[in-house]
Amino acid sequence: MQRMSVSITALLFLACGSCSAPASSPEAVRTEVQQIVRAYVDAMNKPDVTAMMEMISRGPGGSSINDGSITRGWEAIRTANDAVVGVSGYKMALGSIDVLPLGAANALVTVPVTITVTTDQGSSEESGAMTLVLEKSAKGWKIIHEHYSSQPEEEGE
Repeated sequence: MQRMSVSITALLFLACGSCSAPASSPEAVRTEVQQIVRAYVDAMNKPDVTAMMEMISRGPGGSSINDGSITRGWEAIRTANDAVVGVSGYKMALGSIDVLPLGAANALVTVPVTITVTTDQGSSEESGAMTLVLEKSAKGWKIIHEHYSSQPEEEGE
């Protein structure tokens, strides 16, 4: 009887061990998340809103904040992106992407950005920052929250 319980315990251990993926190291999380952030901004710069939205979570808690304007939910974020991305020569350049792994399934990203808007009247540049919160699921890393803010222009500019 004891032999049978040890065998069953061993089988359960092996079965459970093969069901879950090994935990990602902090370095692996950083690399994966940095790749997603670059792909997201590349899609924004193309402009390819469909590719951007494939990286946004469809979960109920998704949100986007842009200089104080809050948008909630995947559909609303899609509508806002359709209205803005690519309309007036909008390009975003990333600075150094800092990733803070929050376990193996979540990460916080902070990155300085430079936004260039080109119109018929010329180009303007503004500096700012982007913060993203990502969650890893069976479908890979998805953005569950994004926040953009710009630095106010200094007086005399």
